[in-house]
Amino acid sequence: MSFIDSIRERLGKALRRSEGACGMYHTALALICEAGGHLEAIEIPKGAKARLIDHRGEVLSEAVDITWPPACLKAMLDAGIFPREYDDLREVLTANDDLKRVRDVFGYGRIVRPVAIALAKLTTSGGRAEVYRDGLGVKVIFYGPNGDVISSARSVFCPACAAMIALAREPRLSAEVKKALSNERNTGRIKAERGIVNKIYWRNFRVEVKLIEKDKKLGSNYGCCTAYAIVRTEAVCGFASPKGVKLIKAYCDQCPVKHIWLGKSMGAMGNVILKRMTDIGLKVELSYDNFLKITAKDNEKSLGYGFGSLCALSASMNLLLRTEGIKIVKPQEAATLKSLS
Repeated sequence: MSFIDSIRERLGKALRRSEGACGMYHTALALICEAGGHLEAIEIPKGAKARLIDHRGEVLSEAVDITWPPACLKAMLDAGIFPREYDDLREVLTANDDLKRVRDVFGYGRIVRPVAIALAKLTTSGGRAEVYRDGLGVKVIFYGPNGDVISSARSVFCPACAAMIALAREPRLSAEVKKALSNERNTGRIKAERGIVNKIYWRNFRVEVKLIEKDKKLGSNYGCCTAYAIVRTEAVCGFASPKGVKLIKAYCDQCPVKHIWLGKSMGAMGNVILKRMTDIGLKVELSYDNFLKITAKDNEKSLGYGFGSLCALSASMNLLLRTEGIKIVKPQEAATLKSLS
């Protein structure tokens, strides 16, 4: 049986749609790495280009998307790793027109900083942003101060990607964000100019990353998902700003999930929680307060909030553990329990 056929057969028994595109991608990454393969990604103006490498070191496919994880997912899909019943995963991939818009704002796979600026401008002006599950992806909606929708992005790989696409689609907001970023250094561009490769693995129930420059290892680190692992590795290799290093360290230090690590990617766990909040009709607002922040509301009553350094999926998990979780997931009360009271 070929490498691809073997992975596809195992994936058919391992995938869970509730974990969304991000969670399903990380499940595939785990099986690929268990079979001796891995993923590589480089930054490019449109975002990131990923390559799927098999156990013999051969490149099976390469693909481009807005940042590293969706580019890796596209490479997997193009290689035929996923069973045919999961072809709808392609719906979360970024259209070329949106890749061009995102490139014009900042590019090189950097989406969190532009999103942070956009969310700050949006809330300062009296607007708001909301995030929900949408199929295997997510949707983000930007509202103006009068409650009108000014931009949105549906069925996107993750909340940060969706927010980046939504801001890039709104001409005035994208111009303001581009201007605010005009004098900031773009770590992705620096890495691209130096030809640095992100090698991505799943080991010990987590993502591990190595940064390679001209066959020389610059450093390595691990994280709860691909994006976190890459950013943490950039930090130990000296690519992050002092403030960026402090922020990522502060977030990971306070993160409660590491104490109950379940061996699932943060994207998988966060997607399950976001799906439940969406299904039961909670309003999930997205904002920025040093970190990406989500606030769950029920009939405008705040149930709690959670932080994510890079992603609203990690913020969803953080929300569940920071608050009274039963109010967030609202389990149905069992008849037998009622009779016992």
